[in-house]
Amino acid sequence: MLNGSVKLFMSNKILNKYIGDVSRQGFEIYTFDYSKWKLKNHHHDLAAVLDLPCYYGENLDAFKECLSDMVEEETEFVLVFKNYELFAKQNFEVAFKLLNIIQINSWRFLIEDVKLLSFVQTNDATMSFPNLDVMSAEWNGEE
Repeated sequence: MLNGSVKLFMSNKILNKYIGDVSRQGFEIYTFDYSKWKLKNHHHDLAAVLDLPCYYGENLDAFKECLSDMVEEETEFVLVFKNYELFAKQNFEVAFKLLNIIQINSWRFLIEDVKLLSFVQTNDATMSFPNLDVMSAEWNGEE
């Protein structure tokens, strides 16, 4: 987390290794597969996987608030996004803002001794994002 909480992956094998490592350390894993998402239903899928409350407003501000509420239930969790390039191609701004919300909350959660990571798998080796908060989404150390 020293260099940011969002890590990029191309290899599913390496991603699965990282998931296994953090899972053995007690992290709860939430996985999203963007090959099944559409821009219009991504908030529905976020709500379903994260079991967000019925009042979830299905927008990025509501995601930010509900993610903040998760600290009452989880102390260590990872949001895994697979095939993220498909989502980013549909709407790069929303894809960036979603990761930015995760990065900002990750730093804020540390005050409460909560660890939030995000593993972002892409099939596009050129994928990059502007800085998330003040950190960049970096590639994992094995690729």
